[in-house]
Amino acid sequence: MASDGDLNVGMTSESDLYDYVSAKRATGIYLSVLGFGSGNYKDTKMETLADNGNGSYHYIDCIDEAERVFDEKLCANLVPFADDVKVQVEFNPALVKGYRLIGYENREMADEDFENDARDAADVGPGAQFTVCYEIVPADSALEVAEPELRYSAPDAVGDASFTGELAQVSLRYRAFDDGQVHEQRAQIADVDSTDADWRFAAAVIELGMYLRGSEYVGTTTPASIVELASAGGSASDRAGFAELVDYLLGDA
Repeated sequence: MASDGDLNVGMTSESDLYDYVSAKRATGIYLSVLGFGSGNYKDTKMETLADNGNGSYHYIDCIDEAERVFDEKLCANLVPFADDVKVQVEFNPALVKGYRLIGYENREMADEDFENDARDAADVGPGAQFTVCYEIVPADSALEVAEPELRYSAPDAVGDASFTGELAQVSLRYRAFDDGQVHEQRAQIADVDSTDADWRFAAAVIELGMYLRGSEYVGTTTPASIVELASAGGSASDRAGFAELVDYLLGDA
C-alpha cells in the first residue's frame, strides 16, 4: 500500500483499521506500507497498518530511498521468512549496572512473553537486518540504578569465571516460515572497548532522534557533533545524505 495516510474515504479511524488489518493477518495476508508526501502526512495511521499487518513500513522521501526499498531490499520487504521474531538481551551486572532500550517503544513486551509463542511479534523477510540499541551504565559508574536480574543474577554469577568478559547474552526466538516450528538461538557478547564505523554511524542517527525529541538523555549533543560522529562511519552516500538531513532539520539550531 502506497499512501500519505490521509484516509478520507471509507474506513478512517485507527481502531477500525486495527481490527480490519488484524483480521486479514489471521488469514495469512501480509500488508507492507510505503509512505509518500509531507505536510498532512498521517504517520500514526500508516504505522498502525504496517504493525498490525505483519509487514514493513518505509517512508519514501527521495529517489535514493525508493531505490533502496524497491531494488536492494525488495525481497526482504515483500517475502516473509520468519514470523514472530523476538529478541531478548540480558546484561551481565558485573559489567553493566543499568541500561535502557532506545527505540522500539511500541514493540516492548514483558520478559515472560519471550517464550509465549501465542504472543504476536515482528515478521522478517530474507536478507533483512534490524538494529536494537541500548544505552548502558557501566558497573563502575557513580550513577545509581537498579540491576537487571536474569541470567547473571545467581549469587555467584558476578564472580563466576565462565562469565568473565561476557557483556551480555542475546536470545533470538522465531517461527520459521518454511516449517512453522519455533526456533531459539542464543549468543554471548564479549565486552568490547572499541567501536567500528557502522556503530558510529548508527550512534549518530540515534543522537539525531534524541535531539529532535528533546530527550532528557541528549547531554551535550549538538548538530555539529552529530555530523562529526556520522562522518566517521557509514558509506559515503549515507554520510552525505545524513549530513543533508541534519542541515535541513537543524540548520538554524
